[in-house]
Amino acid sequence: MKNVLLPILALLALSACSSTEVSSGHAAANAKLEAQGLPFRWSAGEGGSAVMRLLPLPVGPTKADAKTADEILGGIRKKEQSNGRTDAMLQEVQQMQDGREVWVLQSLSGGIAYVVGLKTPIRVQGPYNYAK
Repeated sequence: MKNVLLPILALLALSACSSTEVSSGHAAANAKLEAQGLPFRWSAGEGGSAVMRLLPLPVGPTKADAKTADEILGGIRKKEQSNGRTDAMLQEVQQMQDGREVWVLQSLSGGIAYVVGLKTPIRVQGPYNYAK
């Protein structure tokens, strides 16, 4: 009986360690995202793989004027084309508490977002690919 239990106990101990390591890896990555002020967090997906998700934020119109919004979207389109995605269409703008905006693009697969700071100079970070 001892010979049967030992491998089972060892397997349980190893699986607990790997789960803890994954959790601490997510915690460290999430702490880094939070320190950078980014609205994304890592979590475990199917099969234990890491999945990035966008935090829920209020949706509303951009605070940029029409000309600035067109320029920002033009820059995003160029970046998307360089990544092999030919038609970048804005789906929605989500408002962050610090005044920045998350510009979410239409996508049939996963989510694609850019974080836009409208204070001078305008700063566009991304793309960030996340699970919907």
